[in-house]
Amino acid sequence: MTAVLRRAGGAAGFAAFEAAGVPREAVASAVRAGAVTRVRNGWFASHDAPTDVVRAVRVGGIATASTVARITGLWVPERDRLHVRVAANSSRLRAPHDRTLPLAADAHGVCLHYRGRIAGLVGRDPVTTALGEMFACAPTADALAAVESAIERRALDPGHLDAVRDAMPPGRRATLDRLDFGGQSGLETKVRLFLRSRQVRFRTQAPIEGVGAVDFLVGDRLVIEVDGWSFHSSRTEFENDRRRDFELATRGYLVLRLSYRQVAHDWDRTAAGILALLGRREHRWRIGRAGIGPFPSI
Repeated sequence: MTAVLRRAGGAAGFAAFEAAGVPREAVASAVRAGAVTRVRNGWFASHDAPTDVVRAVRVGGIATASTVARITGLWVPERDRLHVRVAANSSRLRAPHDRTLPLAADAHGVCLHYRGRIAGLVGRDPVTTALGEMFACAPTADALAAVESAIERRALDPGHLDAVRDAMPPGRRATLDRLDFGGQSGLETKVRLFLRSRQVRFRTQAPIEGVGAVDFLVGDRLVIEVDGWSFHSSRTEFENDRRRDFELATRGYLVLRLSYRQVAHDWDRTAAGILALLGRREHRWRIGRAGIGPFPSI
């Protein structure tokens, strides 16, 4: 039974146990013994099941979209609603925290995805389906960022992108063609799509002599570096970033080092600041003592 629940993502219905040759009476005995938990009629969870999987099953469906992306460890901008895929004809859905209460989606922070049927075999969608479902409710930039994060973290093989496309709303499938396999994180994807939407010339992972590759080189001299969602793992990395910033500054580059919070939680202000720099043409070389181009060494 433990193996069945592990394969199912932490929760499963009777159908999963029957498919594995586990009789219903054995499941009932395990519930009585406290080995597994009954989440709702015909559905059960292990004690270590992800909380959001259990909550999604309690609603009457399975976890999907950014909820699965977060559980899988992919990049998502911030914790949002609980995303639950339910059968197309579902009714009598319940609150994620209490099966005795009817679901009030907005009040309970639930986003429902009415799609297909729920077979009872798993408590959460596979990564391919979950990523496709993100395009039904998330901003395109965030959904693409999650897909690129899945590829970068090897949670998704690029050869399986067709499965993601099949799970997307038909009208949004063309957006998958905007993927950039050179991206290093979902944060970078958000910046890249913003720059592209403004028709700004830029390069990603652009090499600069004496410094190495920078996340973005916008125009001639605006360097944008995007820090990850965790702090530096070592003093060495911290010092290396400062060395790079110093070397760039001495060469005449303007460096913006953006934090996770600036991109994920304060993006409007961050984007406005970048646009202000572009409006002042700070991304172009200024005329220095040696003419137009990088400032000379002293």
